[in-house]
Amino acid sequence: MTPLNHSVLSLFIFAVEFKFMSYPNDSTMKRRILFSVMCAAIAAGAFAQGQGQGLAGINEATSLMTSYFDPATKLCYAIGAVLGGALLLWGREFLLLFTNEPEVIDAGMQRLRIMGFSFVVAPWMDASIAASRSIGRSVVPTIIVILGSCVFRVIWVYTIFAYFKTIPSLYLLYIFSWAITGTAEYFYFRASYRKHVLRGV
Repeated sequence: MTPLNHSVLSLFIFAVEFKFMSYPNDSTMKRRILFSVMCAAIAAGAFAQGQGQGLAGINEATSLMTSYFDPATKLCYAIGAVLGGALLLWGREFLLLFTNEPEVIDAGMQRLRIMGFSFVVAPWMDASIAASRSIGRSVVPTIIVILGSCVFRVIWVYTIFAYFKTIPSLYLLYIFSWAITGTAEYFYFRASYRKHVLRGV
Protein backbone atom coordinates (compact mmCIF):
# COMPACT_ATOMS: atom_id res chain seq x y z
CA MET A 1 0.00 0.00 0.00
CA THR A 2 1.47 3.32 -1.08
CA PRO A 3 1.44 6.39 1.18
CA LEU A 4 -1.15 7.97 -1.12
CA ASN A 5 -3.47 4.97 -0.91
CA HIS A 6 -3.08 4.84 2.85
CA SER A 7 -3.92 8.55 3.14
CA VAL A 8 -7.00 8.14 0.96
CA LEU A 9 -8.13 5.14 3.03
CA SER A 10 -7.65 7.09 6.26
CA LEU A 11 -9.65 10.05 4.99
CA PHE A 12 -12.44 7.75 3.78
CA ILE A 13 -12.67 6.00 7.12
CA PHE A 14 -12.70 9.27 9.05
CA ALA A 15 -15.44 10.58 6.76
CA VAL A 16 -17.56 7.48 7.35
CA GLU A 17 -17.02 7.73 11.09
CA PHE A 18 -17.99 11.40 11.09
CA LYS A 19 -21.14 10.58 9.12
CA PHE A 20 -22.28 8.00 11.65
CA MET A 21 -21.17 10.01 14.67
CA SER A 22 -23.22 12.99 13.48
CA TYR A 23 -26.50 11.22 14.21
CA PRO A 24 -27.47 11.93 17.83
CA ASN A 25 -29.78 8.90 18.03
CA ASP A 26 -27.08 6.33 17.35
CA SER A 27 -26.20 4.13 20.26
CA THR A 28 -22.88 4.38 22.05
CA MET A 29 -22.09 0.80 21.10
CA LYS A 30 -22.45 1.51 17.39
CA ARG A 31 -20.05 4.40 17.68
CA ARG A 32 -17.54 2.29 19.57
CA ILE A 33 -17.73 -0.49 16.98
CA LEU A 34 -17.29 1.97 14.13
CA PHE A 35 -14.33 3.59 15.86
CA SER A 36 -12.71 0.17 16.39
CA VAL A 37 -13.18 -0.74 12.73
CA MET A 38 -11.64 2.56 11.70
CA CYS A 39 -8.57 1.99 13.88
CA ALA A 40 -8.18 -1.58 12.65
CA ALA A 41 -8.36 -0.55 9.01
CA ILE A 42 -5.78 2.21 9.42
CA ALA A 43 -3.48 -0.13 11.36
CA ALA A 44 -3.84 -2.78 8.65
CA GLY A 45 -2.99 -0.25 5.97
CA ALA A 46 0.07 0.96 7.87
CA PHE A 47 1.21 -2.65 8.39
CA ALA A 48 0.77 -3.44 4.72
CA GLN A 49 2.71 -0.37 3.77
CA GLY A 50 5.53 -1.33 6.11
CA GLN A 51 5.57 -4.90 4.84
CA GLY A 52 5.77 -3.76 1.25
CA GLN A 53 8.64 -1.35 1.67
CA GLY A 54 10.53 -2.78 4.61
CA LEU A 55 13.45 -0.79 5.99
CA ALA A 56 13.30 1.64 3.08
CA GLY A 57 9.71 2.49 4.03
CA ILE A 58 10.69 3.04 7.66
CA ASN A 59 13.57 5.30 6.66
CA GLU A 60 11.33 7.21 4.27
CA ALA A 61 8.68 7.69 6.95
CA THR A 62 11.32 8.82 9.44
CA SER A 63 12.71 11.33 6.97
CA LEU A 64 9.21 12.59 6.19
CA MET A 65 8.31 13.05 9.86
CA THR A 66 11.64 14.77 10.53
CA SER A 67 11.03 17.22 7.70
CA TYR A 68 7.66 18.11 9.24
CA PHE A 69 8.96 18.54 12.78
CA ASP A 70 10.89 21.81 12.47
CA PRO A 71 8.24 23.80 10.53
CA ALA A 72 5.45 22.36 12.69
CA THR A 73 7.30 23.38 15.84
CA LYS A 74 7.83 26.90 14.52
CA LEU A 75 4.17 27.11 13.54
CA CYS A 76 3.07 26.07 17.04
CA TYR A 77 5.32 28.67 18.64
CA ALA A 78 4.08 31.33 16.22
CA ILE A 79 0.43 30.55 16.98
CA GLY A 80 1.19 30.51 20.69
CA ALA A 81 2.99 33.86 20.45
CA VAL A 82 0.10 35.49 18.58
CA LEU A 83 -2.60 34.14 20.91
CA GLY A 84 -0.50 34.78 24.00
CA GLY A 85 0.24 38.32 22.89
CA ALA A 86 -3.46 38.90 22.26
CA LEU A 87 -4.25 37.73 25.79
CA LEU A 88 -1.65 40.08 27.23
CA LEU A 89 -3.02 43.02 25.24
CA TRP A 90 -6.70 42.32 25.77
CA GLY A 91 -6.48 40.17 28.88
CA ARG A 92 -8.75 42.36 30.96
CA GLU A 93 -11.48 42.25 28.34
CA PHE A 94 -11.09 38.49 28.15
CA LEU A 95 -11.30 38.08 31.93
CA LEU A 96 -14.50 40.11 31.99
CA LEU A 97 -16.16 37.03 30.51
CA PHE A 98 -15.63 35.31 33.86
CA THR A 99 -15.76 38.04 36.51
CA ASN A 100 -16.47 41.72 37.06
CA GLU A 101 -14.40 42.06 40.23
CA PRO A 102 -11.32 44.27 39.70
CA GLU A 103 -9.26 42.36 42.28
CA VAL A 104 -9.89 39.06 40.53
CA ILE A 105 -9.06 40.56 37.14
CA ASP A 106 -5.80 41.98 38.52
CA ALA A 107 -4.87 38.55 39.88
CA GLY A 108 -5.80 36.96 36.56
CA MET A 109 -3.57 39.38 34.64
CA GLN A 110 -0.64 38.53 36.89
CA ARG A 111 -1.20 34.88 36.13
CA LEU A 112 -1.49 35.52 32.37
CA ARG A 113 1.78 37.49 32.31
CA ILE A 114 3.72 34.76 34.09
CA MET A 115 2.14 31.61 32.66
CA GLY A 116 2.12 33.01 29.13
CA PHE A 117 5.90 32.74 29.13
CA SER A 118 6.14 29.73 31.42
CA PHE A 119 4.21 27.40 29.13
CA VAL A 120 6.94 27.74 26.51
CA VAL A 121 9.18 25.72 28.82
CA ALA A 122 6.64 22.94 29.52
CA PRO A 123 7.26 21.00 26.24
CA TRP A 124 10.95 20.82 27.14
CA MET A 125 10.01 18.59 30.06
CA ASP A 126 7.26 16.61 28.32
CA ALA A 127 9.26 15.89 25.16
CA SER A 128 12.36 14.74 27.02
CA ILE A 129 10.31 12.35 29.16
CA ALA A 130 8.54 10.95 26.10
CA ALA A 131 11.87 10.51 24.32
CA SER A 132 13.26 8.39 27.17
CA ARG A 133 10.13 6.24 27.30
CA SER A 134 10.32 5.69 23.54
CA ILE A 135 13.63 3.85 24.01
CA GLY A 136 12.31 1.77 26.91
CA ARG A 137 13.62 3.86 29.79
CA SER A 138 10.69 4.88 31.99
CA VAL A 139 11.59 4.29 35.66
CA VAL A 140 14.22 7.01 36.07
CA PRO A 141 12.24 9.62 34.08
CA THR A 142 9.25 8.94 36.33
CA ILE A 143 11.36 9.47 39.44
CA ILE A 144 12.82 12.67 37.99
CA VAL A 145 9.40 14.11 37.14
CA ILE A 146 8.04 13.26 40.59
CA LEU A 147 10.99 15.02 42.23
CA GLY A 148 10.89 18.00 39.86
CA SER A 149 7.16 18.52 39.42
CA CYS A 150 5.89 17.42 42.83
CA VAL A 151 8.54 17.47 45.56
CA PHE A 152 10.23 20.61 44.25
CA ARG A 153 6.91 22.47 44.11
CA VAL A 154 6.03 21.54 47.67
CA ILE A 155 9.43 22.82 48.82
CA TRP A 156 8.90 26.00 46.80
CA VAL A 157 5.51 26.68 48.41
CA TYR A 158 6.90 26.23 51.93
CA THR A 159 10.01 28.34 51.27
CA ILE A 160 9.87 30.88 48.41
CA PHE A 161 6.12 31.45 48.47
CA ALA A 162 6.01 31.42 52.27
CA TYR A 163 8.63 34.16 52.29
CA PHE A 164 7.20 36.51 49.60
CA LYS A 165 3.48 35.62 49.88
CA THR A 166 2.65 37.05 46.45
CA ILE A 167 0.88 35.64 43.41
CA PRO A 168 3.97 35.96 41.15
CA SER A 169 6.09 34.06 43.67
CA LEU A 170 3.53 31.25 43.55
CA TYR A 171 3.16 30.97 39.77
CA LEU A 172 6.88 31.27 39.10
CA LEU A 173 7.31 27.81 40.57
CA TYR A 174 5.98 26.35 37.31
CA ILE A 175 8.66 27.72 35.00
CA PHE A 176 11.40 26.82 37.47
CA SER A 177 10.12 23.29 38.04
CA TRP A 178 9.60 22.66 34.32
CA ALA A 179 13.05 24.02 33.46
CA ILE A 180 14.86 22.00 36.13
CA THR A 181 12.94 18.81 35.39
CA GLY A 182 13.27 19.22 31.63
CA THR A 183 17.02 19.76 31.88
CA ALA A 184 17.48 16.67 34.05
CA GLU A 185 15.27 14.61 31.73
CA TYR A 186 17.18 15.82 28.68
CA PHE A 187 20.58 14.81 30.03
CA TYR A 188 19.20 11.45 31.15
CA PHE A 189 17.77 10.80 27.68
CA ARG A 190 21.03 11.84 26.05
CA ALA A 191 23.05 9.45 28.19
CA SER A 192 20.52 6.61 27.77
CA TYR A 193 20.35 7.06 24.01
CA ARG A 194 24.12 6.82 23.69
CA LYS A 195 24.29 3.78 25.96
CA HIS A 196 21.28 1.73 24.87
CA VAL A 197 20.69 2.79 21.27
CA LEU A 198 23.94 3.93 19.67
CA ARG A 199 25.97 1.16 21.33
CA GLY A 200 23.23 -1.41 20.79
CA VAL A 201 23.22 -2.58 24.41
